[in-house]
Amino acid sequence: MGVVVRGARPDDRDDLCGALVACGAFTSEEVGIAQQILDEALVAGPESGYTLFVADGEGRARGYVCVGRTPLTESTWHVYWICVDPAFQRKGVGRALQQHAEHAVAAAGGSRLVLETSGKPSYAPARVFYEQAGYAVVGRIPDYYRSGDDCVLYCKRLTD
Repeated sequence: MGVVVRGARPDDRDDLCGALVACGAFTSEEVGIAQQILDEALVAGPESGYTLFVADGEGRARGYVCVGRTPLTESTWHVYWICVDPAFQRKGVGRALQQHAEHAVAAAGGSRLVLETSGKPSYAPARVFYEQAGYAVVGRIPDYYRSGDDCVLYCKRLTD
């Protein structure tokens, strides 16, 4: 299965919104926010504050990563969303997206990527994914999202 990572296009929206729902990782509220960010980024591009990269497989968007500069920092960026259609998970698509985003951020002068994710047991695979990619836990905020749902903060330095 060949997947190419490329910039997002407006005609990717339906596939990406479908993947957000199908992956089952996000609440309906999270899906709504992700869709709002997708819409902003697809219309305004990087001017929106978000950069989207899409995994294109078999001529369709099969997943995406959303990154953006962190306001008020010199060279820190955030990974805001990463999502892969369930039919394409565990096939290297997420890793290709993550690596592509890291290279693009470094090329734009970014020195580190920060992300946050849930501490719930159901998010354990996501946390393993980040840790295997070289992200280190740099903090944990108890009961951040809701009672019993911690925020786990990760960071990866892209430059020495």
